[in-house]
Amino acid sequence: AAAAGPYNEGARRAYAERYAADLERLRRRPDLPVGARWVDSHCHLESILARTWRGGGKPQVLDHEPDLDLPELVATWPPGLDGCICNCVFKRPSKPGFPPEWSWLEANLHHFEPTGALGGRLWFTIGIHPHDCGNWDAAAERTVRDFARRPNCVGIGECGLDLFKHEPGELERQLQVFKRQATLAVELGKALVVHARLVTAANEAVFLQAMQEIVPREHPVHMHCFGDSLEHARQLCEGWPNLRVGFTGSITFKDRGKGAKQKGKGGVKENKGEEHCRELVVGLPLERMLIETDGPYMCPEPFRGQTA
Repeated sequence: AAAAGPYNEGARRAYAERYAADLERLRRRPDLPVGARWVDSHCHLESILARTWRGGGKPQVLDHEPDLDLPELVATWPPGLDGCICNCVFKRPSKPGFPPEWSWLEANLHHFEPTGALGGRLWFTIGIHPHDCGNWDAAAERTVRDFARRPNCVGIGECGLDLFKHEPGELERQLQVFKRQATLAVELGKALVVHARLVTAANEAVFLQAMQEIVPREHPVHMHCFGDSLEHARQLCEGWPNLRVGFTGSITFKDRGKGAKQKGKGGVKENKGEEHCRELVVGLPLERMLIETDGPYMCPEPFRGQTA
């Protein structure tokens, strides 16, 4: 126990050195424009700071990464990272004993105000994730509307359909909640941020029909952490010219002997391997892509398992 302090200090210093070296490697890439500027288009600041995500309590995070508040975190951003869009999409707690993302946002709204010290670097979206769609009701809709009035609220969501981690019988409920939020995004003039793990062509067709019913052709849409079929991605790009397809650090993940498919609820299999990610990235126009961390999740290689 007496050695834990010096060990942790050394581990954190070594991790910071690895991180700095990798940033320098990226900076020296000949295909990276000098003076390039970046915005993280999708992250979860509450989970990053409170470590309420699944990996947040593991030694590789606890021993290697400093415990920071929001201003301190922003101060650690590398040169060129101008800001981030924080998604606040859970009415329920991320982890027992911790406030949910909505409550965290309420307590930290002053950081997101345009006149605040961090206001020019932080934006947020508000909605209900499909994992939490059982908490959507009239009161939740009023809360979303109230948050959406804030000047630094730039989107509704992430909302959508997840038929990988949920049983097929939950489709109708998820679809109802998604349609309501998509309608709000259009009404309020906010970008629609979509979480979609559709898995099958039939589910892709259901989602596409809902989009066609509700979302005007010119409306901005962010398909967050895309992993469905290339054909579906192309259909979405053709239907909505202001739609962008988001990719996270998961496109760097190795298959690790698990194969290119993962099995979800109801036995459905999802394409998720290196080959599928390569097909998506190569098969879509560069101008239709967005870079996102989905932090703290999806930290890319060689830092997989750390906080993104």
